[in-house]
Amino acid sequence: MIDYHNDIDKFLENLGDDVIFSKNASLIAVNKNMFMLYWRIGNLILEKQNQGCGDEFISTLAQYFRIKFPDNLGFSEKNLKSMVKFASEYESQNFVENTASRISWSCNMVILDRIKDINKRMEYADKVLEKGWTVEELIKKIDLQYGIEEEVDEEVSHNDTMVEQEQPFENKDIITSETDCGPEDKNNGKKEDAGAAHFIKDIVLTDKSDEKDLKNYFLILKDEYLVDFMNNSDEEKEKIFEKQFVKSTIEFFLELNSGFALVGNRYHIELSGGDYYIDLLFYNLKLKGYVAVELKIGRFKPEYLGILTFHLSLLDDSVKGEDDRSSVGIMICKEDEKLIVQYAFKNLEESGDSEYILNEDIPGKFQGILPRVEEIGCGIKAKLKSF
Repeated sequence: MIDYHNDIDKFLENLGDDVIFSKNASLIAVNKNMFMLYWRIGNLILEKQNQGCGDEFISTLAQYFRIKFPDNLGFSEKNLKSMVKFASEYESQNFVENTASRISWSCNMVILDRIKDINKRMEYADKVLEKGWTVEELIKKIDLQYGIEEEVDEEVSHNDTMVEQEQPFENKDIITSETDCGPEDKNNGKKEDAGAAHFIKDIVLTDKSDEKDLKNYFLILKDEYLVDFMNNSDEEKEKIFEKQFVKSTIEFFLELNSGFALVGNRYHIELSGGDYYIDLLFYNLKLKGYVAVELKIGRFKPEYLGILTFHLSLLDDSVKGEDDRSSVGIMICKEDEKLIVQYAFKNLEESGDSEYILNEDIPGKFQGILPRVEEIGCGIKAKLKSF
């Protein structure tokens, strides 16, 4: 009988290394195949454009993909345009297959949009590969650390990934007033964990690979385009959509230019030993008060109103200053194809400690500062469609 006990540790270590190598090689292969597909699609669109087809061709193609592959968001009109730009900038198939595909599509788009010089692009691609930069870290390095002075398309500069949120999003509070903005595309979405690596890298094994190493290599799955392309679990896709929902909501309010400033994402309030979180907290400089936005994905439940008003009371008691107005609440609920929006204001007609009530109508003193519910619904839906 063979005595294998003396060699079991080494045997298991080598076996673990093989698992890591195989998983990483598989992901690299999938990422490379996705890049080649995107590059081919971009070139095919370029051919059609050279034959006289206009931008409407991309819209038609995006509509086809929505019908043919309803569970894939990577074939949106916006990303199809990115494929065209990618193909027009990188003509070499060998370059795409062996160089560009070493890092994620999201990081490639940041570099492509912000850096014109091909050598600088290669420099940043190498740094992403070497340092494991996330998209956000890459943007900061380009814009700040190295002081690269490149012209950045304003519209594109906000299109760095499918989206980012630092803390876990919870299925929370919301209710009422359904907005109607006309036909809407189905957008079953998603989100990701904070700090996940947006790159594909070759494995450099240490003397001993352990479970922690293995988990680290799973992070290469976290680029939203790769997750979408692989058509992963509904749970992963839901995480990506939650992230898109949060980012779209933040962008909508900040782009109103009506005094909204973001205070925090998943803003924490502690009361009597309990921890409470507001999905998005803004301060409106014109209103001189806090605006709490609660987000919900799924079917509305009546108890969500109680959670929102409780959070508003917490704000008034723990955060609001003496000169601030009573806080305002906004509930936004994404239920299938519908986006439901409702305000919560304090009943100003009551004396003493008045309660918060739902209201679709904005009080006169707030009009022109706070957007109408229809404006909120249509604006956020439009942003969600762009992903």
